[in-house]
Amino acid sequence: MVKGNVLVIGNSGVGKSTLINAVLGKDAEKKAVTGKGIRGTTLDLEIYENEGISFRLIDTIGFEPGFFKELKAINAVKKWSKESTKAGKEDSRINVIWFCVDGTSSKLFPEAIDSMMNATNLWKNVPIVVVITKSYSEPEREDNKQMIRDAFAARKKYVDRLNDIIPVVAEPYTLREGIYAPPEGITELIELTNRLLPEGFKAAEQDVKNYNLLRKRALSQTVVSVATLAGITVGGVTLPFADAMILTPTETLEIESIAKIWDIKKNDQSKALLDTIVDVGTVGAAGKLLAGSLKSIPVINVGAAVVNAFIAGSIVFALGEGASYIFEQIYMGKKSLSDVEWVKNILEEKMTKSILEDITKALKNLPENADKKQILDLILKVFGKRK
Repeated sequence: MVKGNVLVIGNSGVGKSTLINAVLGKDAEKKAVTGKGIRGTTLDLEIYENEGISFRLIDTIGFEPGFFKELKAINAVKKWSKESTKAGKEDSRINVIWFCVDGTSSKLFPEAIDSMMNATNLWKNVPIVVVITKSYSEPEREDNKQMIRDAFAARKKYVDRLNDIIPVVAEPYTLREGIYAPPEGITELIELTNRLLPEGFKAAEQDVKNYNLLRKRALSQTVVSVATLAGITVGGVTLPFADAMILTPTETLEIESIAKIWDIKKNDQSKALLDTIVDVGTVGAAGKLLAGSLKSIPVINVGAAVVNAFIAGSIVFALGEGASYIFEQIYMGKKSLSDVEWVKNILEEKMTKSILEDITKALKNLPENADKKQILDLILKVFGKRK
């Protein structure tokens, strides 16, 4: 049986460990240790499961008062989440979240929701169930539910994430002599979670795809920035800057690095595509256009070396941005390695005459003796807006 994973999260002392024990029962492979006091008992994330239940429970460090203690709890969940995105870790992805709220406190601050969402921000589509623990008083349950709805409503961007609210009593609790609150809500919570798992599996898969997509974009941007700085260096020391051919080694490494990030396998077809991209950015019409633009730009208060460096960096940046977009479309299955004409069109679109206008305007804001970092910052600022 393929098991789902439920992340159990909440403030320290809210009753997460007691809830886990109640859900898994005596046949659990590992029992959560319960305890009292503000510090709680779970020092790191732990997995608990029962062969007869279709999901595992992942117990988190409880949120505790104090910035650094709360940050530790948040980072523990984030670390787990990030690890679960790696190949071979598919069975550790989060499919449902139980956000535990103490039913005896009658308070839920929106900031608590912020902390929970911060910790689980990788799982943007996974269903959330608020579990009201220690829900001993039946008359107070509706008030507590409304409190939770109001708290989520105060954070409008999260309100749609709330799937359901389940009050529970995890173990018998003596209210006064001869009167006790019996266990309640456990079977309802299990049944609801089972119903949510199919949605949770799909959501987790999509969340991981989205996460990996964002990571690849970020890594690509880093490569483009580093390559742009290299292009600035080459352009600034090479006089005269006759054409873009001098940038070929820099651009080739840039394109190969971006292709690797987007899992473009090395073969004859991918090599041909990479050669096409570099060709367009150097000896092709787009590369020649930008390189030749040096003569058409009036140099007023900016030295020729600075202009050369700026244009060289701009060419490398534009080519890297174009390549990143191309490889992303291939990675997502929207295009293939054989779509050479489409690739040429995209690059020519990224490296058009309109860039010359931006270069001319940008140079007016560049200090006369601008260093490489200042040039890079201006390129990122000006051309980053063109996406």
